[in-house]
Amino acid sequence: MIKDFYKYFLAYIFILFTACYSFSDDKNGNGVYEIDEIKIVFKQISFFDEEQIKQILASIDGHDFDYGVFLQDIERIKKYYFDNGFFDTVVDTSLYFEHSDKEVIVKFIISENTRYQYNIIDYEGLDDLDENVKDKIFSAGNRKLLVARFYSKDTIKLEVNRIMNILYNNGYANASSDNPVILKYETNQENLLDKVKVILNFQSGDKFIFGTTSVTFPAKRYNVTKEDLLRELTYKKNQIYNKEEVVNSEINLSKISLIENPRINIVKVDSVEKKIDLGITALIRNKYEFTPEVFGYYFQQLFYVGTGISFSDNNFLGGGRVLTSSLRFYFHSFNDNRIEFVNTVFQPFLFGKRNISGNWNIGAEFRFYDIGKINQIKNSFGVSFGLPSYTYLNRLNLKWEVINSNLVIKANTLLLEDFKYNYFTSTLNLDAIHNTANDIKFPFEGNYQSYSIEEGGLLSGIVRKIFNTNTLSYVKLSNFNSVYYNLTNQKTNVGSVLAAKFSTGVIIEYGDNSFLINGIKVNTDRVPNDKKFVCGGSSSIRGWGANQLGIVLNKTIGGNFIIETSVEQRLRPFLSAENAYFRDLGFAAFIDAGNAWSEIGKFKFNEIALATGAGLRYYTIIGAIRFDIGFKVYDPQPGPVGGSNWIFAPGCNFNDKYNFQFGIGNTF
Repeated sequence: MIKDFYKYFLAYIFILFTACYSFSDDKNGNGVYEIDEIKIVFKQISFFDEEQIKQILASIDGHDFDYGVFLQDIERIKKYYFDNGFFDTVVDTSLYFEHSDKEVIVKFIISENTRYQYNIIDYEGLDDLDENVKDKIFSAGNRKLLVARFYSKDTIKLEVNRIMNILYNNGYANASSDNPVILKYETNQENLLDKVKVILNFQSGDKFIFGTTSVTFPAKRYNVTKEDLLRELTYKKNQIYNKEEVVNSEINLSKISLIENPRINIVKVDSVEKKIDLGITALIRNKYEFTPEVFGYYFQQLFYVGTGISFSDNNFLGGGRVLTSSLRFYFHSFNDNRIEFVNTVFQPFLFGKRNISGNWNIGAEFRFYDIGKINQIKNSFGVSFGLPSYTYLNRLNLKWEVINSNLVIKANTLLLEDFKYNYFTSTLNLDAIHNTANDIKFPFEGNYQSYSIEEGGLLSGIVRKIFNTNTLSYVKLSNFNSVYYNLTNQKTNVGSVLAAKFSTGVIIEYGDNSFLINGIKVNTDRVPNDKKFVCGGSSSIRGWGANQLGIVLNKTIGGNFIIETSVEQRLRPFLSAENAYFRDLGFAAFIDAGNAWSEIGKFKFNEIALATGAGLRYYTIIGAIRFDIGFKVYDPQPGPVGGSNWIFAPGCNFNDKYNFQFGIGNTF
């Protein structure tokens, strides 16, 4: 021990002397050295890599060298290893000063040594809990700490938080915990070498139930009542206190458009009756709002920019109901733009159930193309069911949509006069959604699945018989799946994610899909254009432009069967940058595959298109702004322009083998 002490003491004196000598130049700033390079050297196989270590350092390449920061970085490395079970890690250093260039090379030499494991895990202070609460705490499938696993400070925190949440959600509102005690064995017994004992001590306190809940309005307006807020509570009086239900109730209150910044606080703790009285404090916002809009919108893989204005009544006819009237203009090109007027009524508490909401949309849309126009009157009713958190499906959405469309194609060399066609569609749509993705802006864990069925002939057929109008009969089935993997060891500020998706859909037509033109019956296998599956574009197979891929008669219209899959690595390498503008900059590399076919029976494996590419991302409050370049690795229909199926095959015309893409929001 004395020998080791002298070794480290002499090393410290040497480093201090070198630093003092190096910075003892004149007083005009000539003693400032710039960090030319930071080197991380591992004396043995390392659990961490060089980049992970550099991320925890305060010293940065290209910045001025600070000896005090350098010493702190040594401790940062030791603590980082210690927190992950490497209690005996040794960090040596060296500094190489280039006096002519005023630069210094900083080197950290790391010896990890053995990683310690849990030997005994003691839970103290939990003996008097109810048996059902003990079962939740000590169930093997829920515990974060297990004997023989490697020590991790973060895992211990997770375990403490898990137990505290169980206590808070089962009546123990005053529960608390002490700092964990970690005992390292100093022994020669082989079975105890490199082992630790963990002691977690809790104070559960008394078990409480919910008491009364009061409501306070600092400024009450628009006849908002106490009952309007109390109905959103997910807990009841005399129920066992549950902190999670309080949080869920706050979330429900925040969904009421007229309520601003709602909070539920503890007003009184009755230690005799073991009751907790709560109070809701809420501000009433303006009932009427005018909002200008600027937006980006995808329709059939085409990207539109738009502007508009919306008027909202945040308590339409009372009960938290919201009326929104909007006038919007969408622009894709001079030959493709739309005007839309829509009224939406949102009912947050449908049928007296807090987990059921409804909406009613009615409006008109006018689309203008170079060959003609489409005028539509739309009316739809939707109901959304929120499901319990323990079920696989999180939400069910049911929608009934009625559309009356009038199509006009301009007269040209083939048509001596304008072609006019009117048809009616009535569709029923059911969506079932499972969503465990942990973030909308940059998901790095979890997955998402949606299952959709749409039926377009049941009610349309009745209307067809009554009004003798043109209708179309079909069933549309679609499925979308995405999954996200964290490629780092971090739980926050994740900078590398692998994302993958697979989606498919099929349209099955049935019944009499003929229609009348000037009294003449014409047979067709067509469903409404906006119901078809289109392929290619910034959120599809990115080697192709929007709606430019498909084994179909008209790629712009699409087909009745589609398969798409993508794998994408998303990088955000500057999350720790001092410059705030760089932090939100990211990159992506991707592989896309898929195609659309006119019918499912015409699917062929050798017609699956393949694309790859890369892009820039800039993450904003509205989502990622995307710029991608995609290459057609395999084109099943190259034609005379592309020249070859494969991008590097003889005869390839490279000018037709790539596309630039722009989009807002993640591709999936």
